[in-house]
Amino acid sequence: MSNNPDTTSPNELGPPVEFKSTAGEPTANQTAEIQCRQSMGIVPAKQIIYEAIIGRGERILMDFTVQGVTSQAEVDGVWQAFPAMDRQNGDLMLTVFKTIAHLNPQDRVNQQVGEFTVSVDGNVRKCHFTSVGTETGERVIIKLINKKGKFDSLSDLGIREALVDDFKRLSGRHEEDNDKQITQGMVVIATPPNGGGLSTIWNYALRATDRFMRDFVCFETPDMNETDVENILLDVVDLNKGKSLAASIEAADLRQIDVYLVPQLADKATLERLCYEVNTEKKQVFVSVRATDGVAALLNLRDSGIAPDMLAQAVIGVLHMRLCRRLCQNCRQEFQPSPQYVQQLGLPPTHVHTLYQQNQPVPNEQGIMPEPCPVCAGRGFVGRIGIFELTKITDPLRQALMTESDAAKLRQLSVQEGNQSTFKEGLSLVAQGITSVQELQRALGS
Repeated sequence: MSNNPDTTSPNELGPPVEFKSTAGEPTANQTAEIQCRQSMGIVPAKQIIYEAIIGRGERILMDFTVQGVTSQAEVDGVWQAFPAMDRQNGDLMLTVFKTIAHLNPQDRVNQQVGEFTVSVDGNVRKCHFTSVGTETGERVIIKLINKKGKFDSLSDLGIREALVDDFKRLSGRHEEDNDKQITQGMVVIATPPNGGGLSTIWNYALRATDRFMRDFVCFETPDMNETDVENILLDVVDLNKGKSLAASIEAADLRQIDVYLVPQLADKATLERLCYEVNTEKKQVFVSVRATDGVAALLNLRDSGIAPDMLAQAVIGVLHMRLCRRLCQNCRQEFQPSPQYVQQLGLPPTHVHTLYQQNQPVPNEQGIMPEPCPVCAGRGFVGRIGIFELTKITDPLRQALMTESDAAKLRQLSVQEGNQSTFKEGLSLVAQGITSVQELQRALGS
């Protein structure tokens, strides 16, 4: 690299990040890349992308105000702040991001959505870019998508094998006994309203189905872009052209489809059509919703205005997932809880003698703090794991869903019918030293 500032290209400065324009024609992409490499905005753009990726960030959030730019990265579901940036460098950086995504850098008001790709030391991320004007300036979110994926199966997300077997049975696939397969009914996939992971659990849940033995079709609007599973036909329904999800599902009856999928279920008409496919046409259906737990997911669907008996007759189960952080195995701290504390948690006192918590570093006699853990960078956590709740709909639950509106009573009945709560599932992770009590409480409170 040349040290002469008159000959050094801006792209030669900063960390090793390579931007690729992917949203346009080859010539337009090449032009956008050249413009960005020649802009000094490429340096802060590379820096923030680099810091996010090496720190295992999944999203970058930037807020532009008159005073400057604040930014943070979401790491394992928790936001980590970056150093503030002055407005001039922030604007140059934002121009680079919008240019590489073929958006309008001069528009600081309207929502803009685009994509590009970055590579850091061979670590490739697809970047989904969104910007929109705010009362104080502009907000930008960049979602960093790992093309290789993090998991190979539903089990890799942390679900217990017993729940995997139960889910496979509900979803029409049973490894050992074909007679136990269920090929009719509505299966609901859910995650919390303010949490992540819905796209992840949706796709990996579908990979656990028998999509190679039956015909699956997924109905999505152009803005959904949720389903990426082999051997599932994707039917994109453009609502702006007068089409509807309900009508498209009805038309698919002529194609002899076995299983209907609708991620991000949004309206009563679609839900009613799906219930009709289950109750009358004997089909199987998968939908996804945002809800705090399995019972809340059922009540959310019922609150759409659908006839409660129609929904209760159709639904057969809800797979709900929350994400919590994994304790860093390199620096987690062991402690011996009192028998009273173990009993208060609901763990068996005779089996749990040791628990773990996030590392709490203390200074030495000179007041100097130890070096942060090289594995977790001092955060105490590395990665996340799912806490799963599978609500299987028994006859008493189905009857209660028609008339009962009290969520607490429905949850109590669900437990009585053999379904384990999210809290109980999370406690098993605590007992194994995978996460801490404090992290479990944080995750369940989100």
